[in-house]
Amino acid sequence: MPRKRGIPVNVSTTVRRGLPRVLVASTAALGLALATVQPANATYLATGFGTGLTYINNYSYNSVWQPAMNLAVSNWNATATPVDIQKISGGNVVTAGASASNLYGWYTRYATSFTIHLNSTKINASCTNVSNCITSVFVHEFGHTFYQDDDPPVCSTCSVMRGDRPRSSTTMRAPKTYDVNETNAYL
Repeated sequence: MPRKRGIPVNVSTTVRRGLPRVLVASTAALGLALATVQPANATYLATGFGTGLTYINNYSYNSVWQPAMNLAVSNWNATATPVDIQKISGGNVVTAGASASNLYGWYTRYATSFTIHLNSTKINASCTNVSNCITSVFVHEFGHTFYQDDDPPVCSTCSVMRGDRPRSSTTMRAPKTYDVNETNAYL
C-alpha cells in the first residue's frame, strides 16, 4: 500500500487528523487524573474525616490545658485552608487524660465520627513546656482528620506531622506551610 508521511493513503482524512488529537487528549486526561490523586510528597491518611468543616465537643479543662487546646483550634482555623473547626454540643469527641500509652495523642476514625485523645501522662512527663506541647500535639492530631499521615518526607521543623518535631517549641504550635499545602491538596 502506498504511504504518505507514514500514514497509509487509504486512511480517511478524518481519521488521520483525529487520531493524533485523540492520543493527545487521552494522554492529557490520564496525566491530569494521575496528578490529582495525591501531591508529590504526600503522606496521605485514608482515614481522614470530612471536608474541613469539623465539629468537636465543647471540652472543658484546667487553666493550662484549655487555653493550649483552644490555641490549636484557632491556629488551624487561621490557616489559608477550608478548615473550620467549631465547638458544639455533641460534636466529635476530644479528650485529654491519663494513659499508659507511649503516644502523646491519637486520632481514631469511626464510620461517621472521630475521637482525638491527648495523653496527659506522656505530655506532662516528656515536655519541657507543657502548654506548647499540648498545642503541638492537638494541632498534629487535627492534621490526621485532614488526611495527613505521620512523618512526611520533610525536616523535623517543617511539619507538625513529624514525630520528631520539637513539641515544646513555640514554632510547632501551628500548621506549617507544608501542612497547609497538604491540607489544601486533600480537602
